[in-house]
Amino acid sequence: MGSAFSEDAPTQAFPTTGKAISVRIQCSHDGKCIAFSEYKGYPVTSDWTTAHLQEAIEVLAGVHRGCQRLMFSGRLMEAGAKVISLYGSNAKSVPDRIRIFLIVDRYRFPQILGPFNHTFVPLEGTMFEMPEMNAEVRRSGFYWDMDANALEGHGLFARTRRITGQASPAHPFTADSPLRKALAPPKNATEFVWSYPVAGWESVESDAYALERWEAGLDGGAAVKSFFSVGGFLYLDGEGKVAGATTLSRPQGGDVGTVHFAEPRKWLPEWTAALVEQGRFQKITWRALKEVGARMYLWLRPHEVIEAADGNPLPFQPEVPYGGFVYLFHDNLLSTDEVEVALDRYFAVVPTPTTALEGQLDVTFPSGAAFRALTLVDGDRIPGAIGAASAYAESFLQDDDDGEELASSFMMSTPASGTMGTPSTATAGG
Repeated sequence: MGSAFSEDAPTQAFPTTGKAISVRIQCSHDGKCIAFSEYKGYPVTSDWTTAHLQEAIEVLAGVHRGCQRLMFSGRLMEAGAKVISLYGSNAKSVPDRIRIFLIVDRYRFPQILGPFNHTFVPLEGTMFEMPEMNAEVRRSGFYWDMDANALEGHGLFARTRRITGQASPAHPFTADSPLRKALAPPKNATEFVWSYPVAGWESVESDAYALERWEAGLDGGAAVKSFFSVGGFLYLDGEGKVAGATTLSRPQGGDVGTVHFAEPRKWLPEWTAALVEQGRFQKITWRALKEVGARMYLWLRPHEVIEAADGNPLPFQPEVPYGGFVYLFHDNLLSTDEVEVALDRYFAVVPTPTTALEGQLDVTFPSGAAFRALTLVDGDRIPGAIGAASAYAESFLQDDDDGEELASSFMMSTPASGTMGTPSTATAGG
């Protein structure tokens, strides 16, 4: 689909009958007030339903309709209810201007992202065939390659001879970097990249009989599968070789997670146009994100500066001192249509409080522990996960059935407090 809206809530025709009115939307999440009397050339009338208003608010306020609740006179406005029903059945009783209150669900994507844990991926560095890591490769990103036969010892096999993955531009670790504390890379790691889902990740399947060490391989195979299907961080040593890898997973029990994000901020179409030529946008593989309309994403390295075609920085830049994820809600990457790009946003990584990290920096697999994976677009949490990894799948099937998975998957320790912010002007960055 090409629009920002989810498939469950298609754009609908706007009534032109009824009394023309002006609507003021008082937003709870940022205190701002949005006033409009027309949308997409259609005048707002008393025959508009709540769903019509929500569609307009989605574009004007950048709040996904699935995260909206409209309140009037102490009552929740139902999706199919007309504005006129707030005052009875006579259009003459509807005032020229009405004020409606918008309550935003701040604990659902795309109003929030994370937190996540990072989980050790038991792939040996020698399994990755890397390019020559010169300055241009570090700046532009690269592809790594792997012999599929090397996966057999992890209880996996692939219906292909080679596995190829794309990595983001690299960024160095500094000794006092909050990211080093949050990601807990190997001691010899000097820089890191984000590795996107590999091409044909669906072809990697489980094979319990191929495990070299059963006690280490049960959750280990699921983590490897997650790395291929969801993505993860690759840590590189001083020679540009892979020193280790981690993938993202859900916090367990009372964990607050190790990778946290700020509230969403507006992503500008000109930033997309500048990055499209590098082929860095990738398709969404997380089901909970795709179900609400997210289509493409990319990782921004810390302090990333986006350049125009002439090589000069664009006048406005995203604020990502520690990196972040971008999400687009349309298939046409070069679209500038305000409806399609209304929900495009990015989430900047923020430092995790030291107290939250205590006891969570061991990324090895404890014996018998369950790896809590993210749900993929085909409905599986890491297809083919076996052994102890299957325990977590059973324990969360109830979430899938009652529709609560989305909220529980993206709960943060503190709610997002603001609306999507204004982009910053360009500054020098690493």
